[in-house]
Amino acid sequence: MARTGRKCDFAEIQSSSSSSSPISVITSPLSLSPNTNTVWRERRAFAYYFECAASSIGGGLDVDFWRTVVPQVCRYEPAVWDAIITISALFERPQQCLDPVRQHHDNSVSFTKNHQDALGWYSRSVSAVRQRIEQGSVDVFVGLISCVLFICIEAIQGNPDGAMQLYRQGLQLIAALRPQIAPAATNKASLLEDTIIPIFIRLGTFALASGGVPVTALLRDTEDASSEQFDSLKSAREAIVLLAIEIPSFERTCYKHLHQAHVSQVPEELNTTLFSLAARLRNWRTAFDNLMTVLHAKDILSLQQIGTGALLLSYHEMLYVMLETCTSLSFMQFDAYLPNFQNIVEQSAIAPKASVRSDGTQPPFTFDLNIGLPLWFTSLRCREPHTRRVALDLLRQAPSVQGFYQCSIWAGVGQIIMEQEETYAMAMNAVHPTPQFGAFNSTNGPISSSEIAVSSYSAHADMRPNIPIELLIPEEARIGPIAAFRPMDGFPLGTTEADIAKWNRGPDQVFLRFSRSERSLTGDPCRIVYKYIPLDF
Repeated sequence: MARTGRKCDFAEIQSSSSSSSPISVITSPLSLSPNTNTVWRERRAFAYYFECAASSIGGGLDVDFWRTVVPQVCRYEPAVWDAIITISALFERPQQCLDPVRQHHDNSVSFTKNHQDALGWYSRSVSAVRQRIEQGSVDVFVGLISCVLFICIEAIQGNPDGAMQLYRQGLQLIAALRPQIAPAATNKASLLEDTIIPIFIRLGTFALASGGVPVTALLRDTEDASSEQFDSLKSAREAIVLLAIEIPSFERTCYKHLHQAHVSQVPEELNTTLFSLAARLRNWRTAFDNLMTVLHAKDILSLQQIGTGALLLSYHEMLYVMLETCTSLSFMQFDAYLPNFQNIVEQSAIAPKASVRSDGTQPPFTFDLNIGLPLWFTSLRCREPHTRRVALDLLRQAPSVQGFYQCSIWAGVGQIIMEQEETYAMAMNAVHPTPQFGAFNSTNGPISSSEIAVSSYSAHADMRPNIPIELLIPEEARIGPIAAFRPMDGFPLGTTEADIAKWNRGPDQVFLRFSRSERSLTGDPCRIVYKYIPLDF
């Protein structure tokens, strides 16, 4: 990713109603010399955005915002025009740097003419927003839309840190804007609540995966997701997105309690939350099935509908497994959910029908829900070799950037985790050739299948893993929660410089920390052991 020297800061918000400048931007824009044929290149970039990029960025369910609202705003706001053509240039010819270390060395990256244009337009866009602020004439919606576009630009370039920083600032903007909108301002309220906030909530599923982002603040005024009827795939998507934030958050809460308290059961209040979330997930599935029945009765489903339906089902399967397994620290329990993992893979193979372009390829970037998270979850928690490898292959074929993150990096980390587990397991099984594996045939989840009353959409329930004995992965070989960090940004709790000293890497090197459970020979509870390896792409 190119370091342009600018910093976008949307965080300083004036709550006073008399202020017309609720946004502050500090920047040091590039000084790029004008190029010949600038007008033609800008118009061509806008045409490409409108015809090709817009529908892929937001997905078919949000095409109105990206092809109508945003272009309308750019007619009177030059900063939005520049942001649009920046996105277009980067979208048409993405130039991503996969190595996080290399991103810090500007001279090591060469830029095409197309990319140079994009950097110049981006710098000009940020500069224009700053100038409008200095003049006291920035419309708050222009600022918020600009923030969304800037997140998009940073993400396409492979800068998740920059995109995440802008995302946090966007959350602050929304928090300040909500109480300022008069009830009579129906158009603005609708744009905010029905379009912009759902974008941030969907991005929140990716923000949550990285930890530390208070995305749940957006959910306080959001309608409950337990609706028993959907009138469109869009409403079904918005409901599953809420669950895709709340259920992983709940899973983390359960893990933290079980791990820190050294207990085998969660307290009653967490069980109450568990059954509430299970009921909502059950209601979602019922409403979704009813919607699909109605859509089938109306007409033959379009590729968009088929792909979107498969995508939503892959999220449903992921969330179902999370709820079933979140009250136990054992990783062996995931083996009982192989049919669900297989269904995630099956649905994820169908889902790209919704985002495929006219030339048969997937877009390089999308802001919409995509198959990345369910496949990532499968690659970490499914230990059946074939299904796991198919999940990683599909992850590599998905849109290169989803939300904030590059799927190729996710797939690379997933490959490392798989190889670490299988290598360690083969060594253990060579010493102890008859490990006990009972989790394949039963489930000890806290909620019975009849309790949730959902079933796999097309998984084969009679399928069982057929794994060579040398590839069976014992509990001690299975990797728990992982974390990526750079020494220059600080160390995870419990990690010191001595833990990574043997690698002799620089402070900007990205390391992966992963954990395993080590069984005690004295009968004491298992202890967590942390390992570290550098991530090189």
